Amino acid sequence: MNVLGYIVSDKKIRNLDSVVKQVNSLELADKGKPTLLVGWENAKKHSGYTSILNKKLDENLYWTFSKTESRYDFEKDIYNFYNIIYNNILNNIKYIYINIFKIKYNKLKKILYYILYSDKDKNIYINNNMIYIPFEDSVIGVSLNVLEYCGIKSSKVIEKIKSNPRNRIYYDDDRVVFKFLGRLRNNKYIIPYLIE
Repeated sequence: MNVLGYIVSDKKIRNLDSVVKQVNSLELADKGKPTLLVGWENAKKHSGYTSILNKKLDENLYWTFSKTESRYDFEKDIYNFYNIIYNNILNNIKYIYINIFKIKYNKLKKILYYILYSDKDKNIYINNNMIYIPFEDSVIGVSLNVLEYCGIKSSKVIEKIKSNPRNRIYYDDDRVVFKFLGRLRNNKYIIPYLIE
């Protein structure tokens, strides 16, 4: 899994999303990723602390009360922290819908080679009638309905994708995917990126 954010706390925090790593020191967090510092005492020690009303300490650094200090604030701020992380990803991952009627032959050939023969590990997500595949610095989407319309059976497409042992396919009922579905709403295309 990609680590997309950090929570700094001395006490174990349960049920964190897999994209968030808990550390016990601010020095162990990647400064370029959103980080949530837990505990008012810890926040007051930071140079960016101004008041209990301002939960942002630095560009990527936020704070919240511990559960024992204010359970309501803790839960609300954790929820807001996840929103920051997911919005950050949505703003940085490019989504490209592949229209097979308009795609240039060379581009299609490159994508097919990557999916079918590349020795790079790929997490591919299939949702209803869409396939989402990480490709270069983006995620591409292909409609199985459009492929069916063109006479290409979706079952054959999925079989072909499975033929490359480097491809791991995930569906909505996979536990790792299910955790993300509630937070992402209509932005399911980033799931392959989250699983990596």
